[in-house]
Parts: sequence; structure tokens; C-alpha cells
Amino acid sequence: MKLKRKGGDKMMRRKNVVGLIALVAIVAAVIFAGCVEEEATIPIPTAQVEKITEESKQKELLATAVSGNVISIPESWDADAEDDGITVYPGLKNESGKSVQFEGIELPVEIKIYTMKYDNDYNEVRDRSVYTGTGIIDSWKDFHPLYGGESINILFEDIKTVESDDDYGWVYATITLPDGRTVEAVDKGARIKPE
Repeated sequence: MKLKRKGGDKMMRRKNVVGLIALVAIVAAVIFAGCVEEEATIPIPTAQVEKITEESKQKELLATAVSGNVISIPESWDADAEDDGITVYPGLKNESGKSVQFEGIELPVEIKIYTMKYDNDYNEVRDRSVYTGTGIIDSWKDFHPLYGGESINILFEDIKTVESDDDYGWVYATITLPDGRTVEAVDKGARIKPE
């Protein structure tokens, strides 16, 4: 025969309720921790990671630029044979004097064109400003006419020369790098008037 204690069932029920509450609290904590962990580890799409990595790599490459160069070539962009203006090909060089072969990063380029004259000792000197404009390059190929880069075209009619100006002038290209530095180059002796 078993003896029953008074209140024993109540005590058992309390223990069961406390145990149940503890179990619910533990399960809730595990579920909450799982939700937080899932939010913290949302995967970034592979293409986006590759783009970020490639952009960083290109910016590191551009950080090696220490000087610039520019070539200006008269060109025709329509059906007739006459040149319509000049194409400006700005580029970047590293310490070794080699082209910085970047791509996929847009760099603003400010173009300034000046007439030239001769001083008393017959040295060429920069004279009057006849053009200021901006353009964009996004690849080292923009410096090379053979690679067909998207270089900067300037119509002769936008270059404000007068008849007495020499046919040749100085073309300056100032490239702004991602780190905020600017690199300037000049093409002395570029044709700035139509023939």
C-alpha cells in the first residue's frame, strides 16, 4: 500500500510547470539565436563579390600611376576626307614608365588646349586658352589609338582659335585618380586647327 502525501501532486505539478517553462525558454532562445545567426550570414552573390574584388584590384593598380602622357591626333568622323577635330588619348604611367593597364574604372579627364607662340629666343611657349572640357576614360586602351579605346573627341569648331593663331598648340590632359590624386600630361605641338 502506498502512502500519499498531501500536496505531493501539487509539488509535482509545479516541478512539471517549471520544467515546461524552462524547456520553452530554452527552445525560444535556440530559435532566436538561429534567426540572428541566419541574418548575420546572408551570402553575397558571387558576381557581386567578384566585382568588389576586381574593383579593389584595379584601384590598387591605379595607385601605381605616377605620371601621365597624352597624344592628340587630327581625325575625320564623317564621310568626307577633311579632319573634323582631334582625338585626345590620355594615359597613365607607373614608376618604370610603363602604361598602367587598368580597366573598368571610370576616370574623369579635364582637357585644356592653348595656342602657342614663340618668345624672343624662338622658344615655343604656351599662349592663350582656346578650349576647356571634360571627358572620361575607363581603360588603358583609351590611350592607344590601335586598340580603339573610347577616347575624347574635340571638334575643331569647339576650339576657339582665330586666323592669326598658329595651327599647332598645346593639349593638356589632367586625369583624376580614385585616390584623389591628379596626373597631368601635355602634348606640345598638337594640331588644333583644320588644314
